[in-house]
Amino acid sequence: MKGSKSIFYTSTIFAALILVFFTYILFIYKTNYLQIYVVYYKPAPLIKSDIFIPIQGGRKIAKAPSREGTFTKDQITWLQQNMIGDDTGENISHLNRYFAELTALYWIWKNTKSPYVGMFHYRRFLCLNNNSYYPMLNFPSMRFRHLGIEHLKQFVPEFLHNLELEKKYILPWFATHDIIVSEPIRINPYEQYQKEHIISDLDKALEIIQQKYPKMYASALQTLNSNEGFYPTNMFITRREILNNYASWLFSILLPLYEQIKDDLATRDTEQKLAFAYLGERLFTVYLKYEQSKHGLKIKEVPFALASNFFTVPPEAPFIQIETPQWKDYFIQQNNNRLCGFNNAYKHCGKYDFLPNNKLKIKWDDGETMYLKHIQNNEFKQEK
Repeated sequence: MKGSKSIFYTSTIFAALILVFFTYILFIYKTNYLQIYVVYYKPAPLIKSDIFIPIQGGRKIAKAPSREGTFTKDQITWLQQNMIGDDTGENISHLNRYFAELTALYWIWKNTKSPYVGMFHYRRFLCLNNNSYYPMLNFPSMRFRHLGIEHLKQFVPEFLHNLELEKKYILPWFATHDIIVSEPIRINPYEQYQKEHIISDLDKALEIIQQKYPKMYASALQTLNSNEGFYPTNMFITRREILNNYASWLFSILLPLYEQIKDDLATRDTEQKLAFAYLGERLFTVYLKYEQSKHGLKIKEVPFALASNFFTVPPEAPFIQIETPQWKDYFIQQNNNRLCGFNNAYKHCGKYDFLPNNKLKIKWDDGETMYLKHIQNNEFKQEK
């Protein structure tokens, strides 16, 4: 009898543990456990899923001129209909022409509560795997995967899966890391800021750090004057408490700085008015490096993917040019006899084989097989 009771209690406890486990898994994967906000300021291909939430930065001043000029009524309507704005609750939406995506960051900090949170741009994303189809462009100080705007329009679900931007891929990283960021641009941050922007802004930010956070000042100087670079784009995925601590620190520096220089900001050109977005990248790096050295913050660096139609194929990249009756475009060779388009609305990737007589066979991922003949140099033309 006692043995039966023991088995009953053991079975009950085991069943309860199983129930708790599956309830936890259901909570993580079926609720807003992870939310990544994609910041827009103009119409662009819409990135939206169970975890990706598009948000318009600067909605409060949408009718004011931006770096793209003044938006039309139709453009403003599209943004309002397809995403949330950063102008509700506690916000600094009116500062968007100076803070860019950081007005969305402020809104996320003050108005959301998901345990895991991230921020991307409408055409910049973190790439969580090394096997992406999208070509990697290598430059002396940085690298990134290139995704043509046409690809983004045509292949959004595939694109999210390919970069492993799904909950099942993202959450396991936090078993070993605290924050995921883009790989650094490996240049001296202070010298680069002095060359490209108004250095007195950064100097004033450092003065505020020295006054408010004196223990961080030496580390900030070291980070900004090293050749290890800085984390670009203000993109991340992290736990809520890390975001809250960082945002509290960041805006305790940037908002007082804005009060100091706001009269000067009004006289600057459009690019230099965005000082706080550029400062944010440097200060993001300052904060993370300090937390890493003092408190063991575990940082995961990954390449970012850029969707654009303004980059050209680097001369050193292994590429071919393909011409068909419908289109003509560049395709960059990848590993395992694959090639991927640079900005093609019709074909993305495929596997190629060279045939006799300088012919090329491509079996595209959509199932079509194409035969091409060599024209000259790296140019191929589809056979009729």
